[in-house]
Amino acid sequence: MDFFTTQAGFTRLLTDMAAIYTRHGRTYGAVRLSKPSQVEERALSTFFERDYYDQVMIRISLGDFERQLAKKHPQISFAALLAEYLQDDSQLLYGTAHKNAFANDVKNKLQHKYPIGTPAGAWLVDVAAGTRRTYRQWVDSYQTEPDNILDRIDKTAKMLNSLPTVYTPLVNFAAQFDIPAYELGFAGEYGALFIRALAFHFNAALIYSAESAVGLYLKARILTNEVLCQVVVQNINAFDASGITCAICDTNNTNNNAYVLTLENIVHYSNITCDSEQVYIIEDLHTFAAVRERLHGTRGTIICPMGKGNNPAFILLLEKLAADGRRLYFSGNMDFKSLMLADELYKKFGKQLIPWRYTKQDYQLAIMTNSALLSGEKRELAMHNEDLALVLSQIRKHGRTASSLPLVPLMVDDIKAVSQNS
Repeated sequence: MDFFTTQAGFTRLLTDMAAIYTRHGRTYGAVRLSKPSQVEERALSTFFERDYYDQVMIRISLGDFERQLAKKHPQISFAALLAEYLQDDSQLLYGTAHKNAFANDVKNKLQHKYPIGTPAGAWLVDVAAGTRRTYRQWVDSYQTEPDNILDRIDKTAKMLNSLPTVYTPLVNFAAQFDIPAYELGFAGEYGALFIRALAFHFNAALIYSAESAVGLYLKARILTNEVLCQVVVQNINAFDASGITCAICDTNNTNNNAYVLTLENIVHYSNITCDSEQVYIIEDLHTFAAVRERLHGTRGTIICPMGKGNNPAFILLLEKLAADGRRLYFSGNMDFKSLMLADELYKKFGKQLIPWRYTKQDYQLAIMTNSALLSGEKRELAMHNEDLALVLSQIRKHGRTASSLPLVPLMVDDIKAVSQNS
């Protein structure tokens, strides 16, 4: 017990763990040690029998610590160790006195700069109150570098009060505050603060993914230029507010090529349409490529989102096509992820979104040639669309998921039939 409670390499770890254990009364969650010292790297690497050297951040699960403690020192209980530590260290990381000091500095040093009626003013009141779970990491930073964290909160407040009124690339927005654009990314030093400030400002849910962060930036009229904000398309027509056509679309449509539209492209062109009433959305990139190859020059509007289905560029493109009165035919894999996306789109667009090649017969054809057994995937789904619900019932019944690749010939026939009739 003396070893753990006196070794400097375990001080931050045990302090954080004691705070978590005190709040929840059980082994729960994980501790993150930013910029670990050499003493901490050596102590943790030795104790866990893992290489924790030269890492910017070390994440330690309380459950892992408890299991390793039982393995190496079975006579010491995890709860007893933390109780012993609490007796020696009354200044917990998230102790009342420390949180109060942080809140007072936010109030006295920052709040007077930003009236409560402004976005930054309202946010700083929330920060000082400390009601949100994610604010605790700032209290952590405040303990070791108070001026640094207060400066960063101050600059974040300035950004929140300076949101653009027109769509602006992230690199241009960041430059106004002398911040490298990558620092405002999902994993950046300022990104962690700014994204939470935006979530408060727009009353949005906590952001846990880069895709969600991009969507939040889009609400703030800030455009990121990442692969996940691109869409592969064929035969899309786009016009800006002055009626000028998109050169990218014009050039590629002439040759019936597939091409990429970025989020910035889609935002810039206010009117996006296509020659046919039907737009075919093919979620899987391999299936998209196979369909294009078999079309042999047949014109048809097909779309494939890059990355995940909640790609903001993809969603915005569909919104503009739906506003132009196009019917959106969606085809994806026969699995839970694709069904969830299809149903989310159905809830958003209503009957304008038609599940495409999602029937019992399509499912049976797909699993005959290309399927996989379910392995612990999420099953507690409820589809709002009847066709999707039927496919979901088949997946549950047979216990298999499948790619949409076996359906390519049928999908090509569908597109060709519409093209010939139009």
